Amino acid sequence: MEFKKSMSQKLRMDGRDYSQPGWYFVTMCADYHRMLFGRIDGVKMVPNALGSLVEQCWTEIPAHYAHIELGAWQLMPNHFHGIVRICSAGGAGLGEVLNMFKGSVTRLARKGGLVAGARHGEQGQSHGGKEQVWAPNYWDVICFEPEVLEIREAYVRANPRRWALKGVSRGRIKQSRFVGNTELLKVRPRRALRVSRKSSEAEVRALQREISDFPGVVCSTFFSPGERACRDTLRAGSARLIWVMPMALPKTISRDWTDAFLEGRALWLSAFEEPEATRASCEQANSWVERFCEADSRHDEREQEG
Repeated sequence: MEFKKSMSQKLRMDGRDYSQPGWYFVTMCADYHRMLFGRIDGVKMVPNALGSLVEQCWTEIPAHYAHIELGAWQLMPNHFHGIVRICSAGGAGLGEVLNMFKGSVTRLARKGGLVAGARHGEQGQSHGGKEQVWAPNYWDVICFEPEVLEIREAYVRANPRRWALKGVSRGRIKQSRFVGNTELLKVRPRRALRVSRKSSEAEVRALQREISDFPGVVCSTFFSPGERACRDTLRAGSARLIWVMPMALPKTISRDWTDAFLEGRALWLSAFEEPEATRASCEQANSWVERFCEADSRHDEREQEG
């Protein structure tokens, strides 16, 4: 009981009446973060029987509480994100609504035999000695502004993709950090992409058409406006790309790169620590691209000679 009390004091906003109207973003975790609710297949959540029960109980909340409206929500293998709107004051508060939801899931799961035996903490004590579905308590963010609500909705919907991206390889190759499929370093043919800042829109469009079906791997710093336009074309299709960055690797993979990484078509490389590119770093990165692709040409020449 003391654990639950301290968690409540830490997680709730001081002085906030959680029965007041507003939008609330909530997160509830599975017991001991176990993968109880299903699995991620590609970029989609595939619920098991217990996960389907969680989804069913969540969608039934407005039938029990007329003043509650549901926004975006997403079941994940070991947690659940949902956005709840309390439309009017005077009814059950957020805590009561979520306790009812979690209790319903647990009761029906036990009745249907959908949850494994109770887990034990480090002290050898289970949660009452019964099979558990949820960890104690929940996290919430009050969405006071429309912009905050929009950000949270996008976060909820993108959750399966972010989960899938956790499996993308990361590490070091000699002096460089990498993210993605290092097997692309072995792919041939290779093409170094350089586009002058003076290139016209027509020239860039012609280059986009030319490289859109390139059978090998395109390697570039993707730094100039024309190079970035070509990158977007390649990334949206089926091309394989090696981005040699003249700056530090981003901390996260942006959504527009998701498909390329999950399909094994992308590799990021960086030998730099600074977040911004410099003239010197651009020259070094472009030099590496040229040497990498020239090595492919020399390999082809040796094969022809042989």
